[in-house]
Amino acid sequence: MKFCGTLSLRERIFQVREAKLAKDGELWSLEIETKDEEFDGETWSPYLYHQGLKLGNIAANQLAGMVSSWHACTDAAYPHPELGILYVFGHEPVYECTLCFGQIEEGRIDVKWTGLCDVFWDDTFKDKIVFALECQAELNQT
Repeated sequence: MKFCGTLSLRERIFQVREAKLAKDGELWSLEIETKDEEFDGETWSPYLYHQGLKLGNIAANQLAGMVSSWHACTDAAYPHPELGILYVFGHEPVYECTLCFGQIEEGRIDVKWTGLCDVFWDDTFKDKIVFALECQAELNQT
């Protein structure tokens, strides 16, 4: 499989196996799957996703330069009808997020997504874990 970016949880770095951004109606979904890595005798393969991004009624070629940010999904100002989620050992909402869309080229779009997440693995990887995604996602508009 083609390497298309990285997702880091603090100092632990995971190669992105697959990244997809797709539009269905007026909502967008972003799904990031990583390759397995072993830490502490356990296989980690984080999966970062948001299946209800409300970015306005725009075409795929208008995404470049768009930014969405949020503090927490429980805030009244949360802009999306669905949650951003990181799955490591359980599905946990991400927060303090900034999601940026960059250059579009040959059916792929540059994506940067930073924020905090909870993993609940041990005292080091429990809560408020900094994550950073940089990848190229396959861009689909249905």
